[in-house]
Amino acid sequence: MGARNLNKEHVEAIRMVFQRLCEAEDLIQVGFGEFHGEFKVLAETPDRIILGISDLERGQWRLKPGSRLVLKLLDRGLPFEALVEFQGHGRLHGAEACHVTLPRLLRALDAHRLADFVPDRPIPCSFSDQRNDIKDGMATCFGEDGLELAPPAGTKVLGDMLRLNASSTVEVKPPLGESIVLSVRVAYFGEKVWGLCLSDSADRMAVSRYRQWMLEARHAQANRDRSRFNPGGLESTRLPGKKEAAKPAAQVKLLVDRDPLVLVLAEGEAFPTRLGEAIGRKFGVASFDPGPGPLKPHLVDLGIDDQSWGRVRLVMIHHKLRSGTVMERCRRLAQEEACPLPILLAGTEEEADLKRNRAVAGGAVDYLVVEPFHVLSVLRTLDQTLRLFA
Repeated sequence: MGARNLNKEHVEAIRMVFQRLCEAEDLIQVGFGEFHGEFKVLAETPDRIILGISDLERGQWRLKPGSRLVLKLLDRGLPFEALVEFQGHGRLHGAEACHVTLPRLLRALDAHRLADFVPDRPIPCSFSDQRNDIKDGMATCFGEDGLELAPPAGTKVLGDMLRLNASSTVEVKPPLGESIVLSVRVAYFGEKVWGLCLSDSADRMAVSRYRQWMLEARHAQANRDRSRFNPGGLESTRLPGKKEAAKPAAQVKLLVDRDPLVLVLAEGEAFPTRLGEAIGRKFGVASFDPGPGPLKPHLVDLGIDDQSWGRVRLVMIHHKLRSGTVMERCRRLAQEEACPLPILLAGTEEEADLKRNRAVAGGAVDYLVVEPFHVLSVLRTLDQTLRLFA
């Protein structure tokens, strides 16, 4: 099994890692000669990282401008190492801090791992153990030639359930789409995970589906990372002397740039992101977390103005909203803002017929069940609705 290039070399990718560490308030290891310590990332800027190294520790370490430090960190469970230079010290909103250069390279320390794609959350994955009993695990990493699998909670010795080179059958259960069944063998033991390599006997169609799914999931995650990236830099929100800034007004986000464009009104980005991953090959998706006021003033980036609704061809209102109820939003959109576009209300399957009748009475075209989420049903409803209003 050849080594993979898991290094991060592009400036934007490196900055995204440190912004994630800053947001999560994770600790990174810093080494200088015989000195070692763990510190928080207080801020990230286009050319430097600001670490929570106190003046006392800086003095004990005898750091001077140009001193070379070694950083070791975890990003989505994968270990990386970087070399940086100490640039100076000061205070950031009252917190003692040291400035270091932005590294040019994050070198992966476990390049042998099957970890081309690490999802934000582990994915359920059942598997057969040495007795051919079916167990439930969680897939934590995915590679072109296999995956890493964590065993059920409470498993103490990995080898008791699957030995090195043992064969198994795994069923990967993506959040969207059908399950994928693969024949695998145990290639290595990791930190509480098995490295499962695809067997030569694995079904070619299943392997092709697996790789295509992984490619699409990795692409969707990269899009989410880019949408969350702040080019100007990021500061920790929990600095002791930092004044809490006013919450910025909600902004429309273009998740999938394609026509016809569906505008999704929902609290947060979880549902719009999931929808974009499911229908992004055929439809564009924009999301907006609306407040109590009218929509149009916030949607100018989509070409919406007093005369038209720009690129948007359909509005979907999710049942979870930050302000008001879905029926209130639907009535205001259809009546007060005279929206000429088809409106779909989306929610759970409980009492779906009753909700459909209420949706139509409130000005919507239909009620769409999205919990549970069935991709084909969603695509069919969108196609039919847009054809009616073409």
